[in-house]
Amino acid sequence: MASREQAKDQRRKAIVAAAMRLMHNRGDSGFSMRALAEAAGVSIATPYNLFGSKQAIMLAVLDTGMALYEERLEQLDADPLEIFFEAVTLATELYAEAPKFHQAVLFSAYGDGGRDYRAVFGDPRFVFWRTLVERAREAGELDAGIDASALALALGQQFFICILEWAYGQIDLSELECRVHYGFALLLKGAATASAADRLAGKIPELQAHLTAMWAAEPTAVVASRVQSR
Repeated sequence: MASREQAKDQRRKAIVAAAMRLMHNRGDSGFSMRALAEAAGVSIATPYNLFGSKQAIMLAVLDTGMALYEERLEQLDADPLEIFFEAVTLATELYAEAPKFHQAVLFSAYGDGGRDYRAVFGDPRFVFWRTLVERAREAGELDAGIDASALALALGQQFFICILEWAYGQIDLSELECRVHYGFALLLKGAATASAADRLAGKIPELQAHLTAMWAAEPTAVVASRVQSR
């Protein structure tokens, strides 16, 4: 990489790191671009020149977090089918470590429904799920005829919908994890080979019972209003 491009890359990383520090310290993303530039040690114009908007910076923060998340996931000892569920559990554990930070990033990146909203279904999040699907297919856990991109999109959407409900305070992390596990079990079962489908079928009643128990413990009005909103 040319020295000029290296310098740009270093400034991008400094800006993303500064945004992460500011959000961790504040608990939200309400800082100004001027404050961000000062924290990153760059001119006020640099964040705009390198990213174009604050929303793009938030997406870059998400991408940075995604890379760290994937590193931690690779360290887990899980088979190509179980890794889908481990991925969800790991994500909820990370959200629990810094909930306000993650909610702030989500609101800033997706809350306004701007032009980059659908980026959650693109690189690198979409690629992540597609890679897991391809590995499971190669391992004989998923049917060879399953389109990896189509299934990855369905899995990513299932996960993201529940993440947004959590970010808006409609569900807690326990329900997020259980609902995504349940949805994944149903989606993957439809794409699985016979032996893998049997394994997934064993998960579904337990997850369904867990969800039912969660909802039974909530006030009836709360459950009804949430069901009606879906």
